[in-house]
Amino acid sequence: MSAPAELRREVAALVVRHLDADPDRRLRSDRLPLAVPSFGSAEVAEAVQVLLSGHITMGARVAAFENAWASWVGASHGVMTNSGSSALAVMLAALVQTGRLARGDEVIVPAVAWSTSLFSVLSAGLRAVLVDVDPDTLVLRGRFDRPVLAVHLMGQPCEVEAPLVVEDACAAAGAKVGGRMAGALGVAGAFSFYFSHHVTTGEGGMITTSDRELADACRSIRAHGWARDRSDRERLERLHPEVDPRFLFVTPGTNARPTEIQGAFGVHQARRVERFVRIRNANHRAWCEIVEERRLPLRVFPQVPGTRHAAFGFAMLLDEDAPVGRAELCRRLEARGIETRPISGSNLARQPAVRDLPGVRVEGPLPVADAVHERGFFVGQSHAFGPEHGEFLARSLADILAG
Repeated sequence: MSAPAELRREVAALVVRHLDADPDRRLRSDRLPLAVPSFGSAEVAEAVQVLLSGHITMGARVAAFENAWASWVGASHGVMTNSGSSALAVMLAALVQTGRLARGDEVIVPAVAWSTSLFSVLSAGLRAVLVDVDPDTLVLRGRFDRPVLAVHLMGQPCEVEAPLVVEDACAAAGAKVGGRMAGALGVAGAFSFYFSHHVTTGEGGMITTSDRELADACRSIRAHGWARDRSDRERLERLHPEVDPRFLFVTPGTNARPTEIQGAFGVHQARRVERFVRIRNANHRAWCEIVEERRLPLRVFPQVPGTRHAAFGFAMLLDEDAPVGRAELCRRLEARGIETRPISGSNLARQPAVRDLPGVRVEGPLPVADAVHERGFFVGQSHAFGPEHGEFLARSLADILAG
């Protein structure tokens, strides 16, 4: 299918008329939304080309995005999925299928994480052990004697040692420990490209790994168990000559494939992500300083030396004796145009879907997770913000917390 040239020109003109070439314009400084669009006319024009071509299922643009993202992360392979949650589920299932983990194995999971961080562990037939997070970073730090799901919460990278490290980098594109990028710190990592994240494909996710066998397993699980996207496809077809190679299923699988429209966004977003992360990181450092200077009854979480904070959002923890409670503080911030949310799933052990859930147990007390659950919140962070937005936040917090 091909659209007439006149229609293509009309659509291209419409895109340019309504969207800037680059989404870098600074927002007014008296608003702090949770998310600002990270795409411009290039992404939309590419998506329109996909629609006009008639080939909208996973294809060449998805492959190009996979290669670009893996290269940026510093991994050998990228496997795109339809969401970050799917990326987590496929990645963990692949770890079991390839024998890196075995059903029934315990995996350390931080008590402060997103719901599907935990549920993906369970869906792979593994057991989750919820443990408390570090009070200075709100993530796991240190040595562990079992495999770890390292959740880089709010863009703060984990620094962990374990027999096996698997990364939930869904909110941490561009985070670093030393010179190594999140998504290349462990055996595999999962990313999300939801609208509010660093870059977006609307919905979408990615698995990164330098383990070829693991990558091939992810490709099969992502697409019905097919052999067709694997690097060893020809070998598998020779092993099973009795099966039509067009529908050769070599593993259990599901359908977590992205669309070519998502790939069309991704190939351009991959070119923007490093610049966006640098802006967010500079904002995070400046905002921490601005808020701390006010000596307000709350805590912020500055960047740890030797790491790069990806600044997904700006997390804060209200003091126990603050004159205003979290609910009232958030209500007043919202009234000023500052959107707020709880910090991820807060203490997952206290979520109704998790209580008494088979395969989950808590190890040790969870005082930090409890504090986050009761007094933690975050506001948006974006490539469209600057120090002046931090000033606006700090002034608003000071006014509300004055008592």
